[in-house]
Amino acid sequence: METLYNSISRPMVPFMVSITVGIVLFIAAGILLARGRGFSKPVRIAMQILTILLFGYLTLVLGLQWHISGHAPFAGSYSVMMLMAWLVTIAMTALRRSLPIIQPMGFILAGFTMLVASLSYTEPGHLAPVLRSPLLGVHVLCMMVSYTLFGLSALIGVMGLIQKKPQAQSMLRDVTLTILYPAVFILTTGTFIGAVWANISWGSYWTWDPKETWALITMLVYSAGLHGSTISRFNRPRFFHAYTILAFITVLITYFGVNLLLGGMHSYS
Repeated sequence: METLYNSISRPMVPFMVSITVGIVLFIAAGILLARGRGFSKPVRIAMQILTILLFGYLTLVLGLQWHISGHAPFAGSYSVMMLMAWLVTIAMTALRRSLPIIQPMGFILAGFTMLVASLSYTEPGHLAPVLRSPLLGVHVLCMMVSYTLFGLSALIGVMGLIQKKPQAQSMLRDVTLTILYPAVFILTTGTFIGAVWANISWGSYWTWDPKETWALITMLVYSAGLHGSTISRFNRPRFFHAYTILAFITVLITYFGVNLLLGGMHSYS
C-alpha cells in the first residue's frame, strides 16, 4: 500500500488535466451563457466521467493515506488541500443538474488545490496528541466545505463580471447566493466547533490567535453579502460579483497568509 501511495500521491498529472479542462470549459461556458445556451449532452457526459475519475483518484489517495498514517486526513497542508479537491468533486456531482455552471468552476478549483497539495507534499505521519480529538475531523471538514463553496462563488463571480447581459449577471448572482447561504452557515458551525475544541485542548474558547481572528473576519465579510435586503448595493449583480471575488481574499489570508506569515497555534494546519 505504501508503494502504491508513493507512486500516485503527487497529483502532477491530475492537477494539470483538471486545470486545463476547467479553463477550456470555463471559456466555453461563458460563450454559451452569453448566447443563452448550455453544454450539449455529450459534453455533459464527458464532464461527469472526468469528475468520477477524479473523485476515484482522490478517494484512493486519501484512503491510502488514512490507512498508512492511522488517522483521517484532516491535518497538514497536503492532506487538507487533497481533501478540499475531493469535496469539490462531490459538489460538482451533487449540483451538476441544478447548477450546471458548477462543473467548469469545479475542475479549476480542484486543479489548483491539487497543485498546492503537490507543492506541500509530505510523508504521512503521526498526529500530535492535541490533534487526536474527534472534534478535529468535524471542525476541519466544516471549514474546508465552506472554503470550497467560497472558492466556487468567487469563480462564478469572475464569470458574472465577464457577462454583458444583465439577465446572465442576475442569474449568476442567484446561483452564488444559493451557494453562499449554506457556506456561511457551515463556516459559522465549524468556527463554533473549533472554539469548543480549543477550550477542551487549551482551556480557552477564544484567544485571538491569527487564524481565529481571520476566520471571524471571513465569516463577517461573507455574512455582509447576504444582506441585500438592507444593503442595497448587494442587489446590483456586478457589484455583488466583484464583492465575492474580493471576499475570497479573506479565505486565502485565513488559510495561506496566516500559515506563511503570521504563525500562531494553527501554524501546523
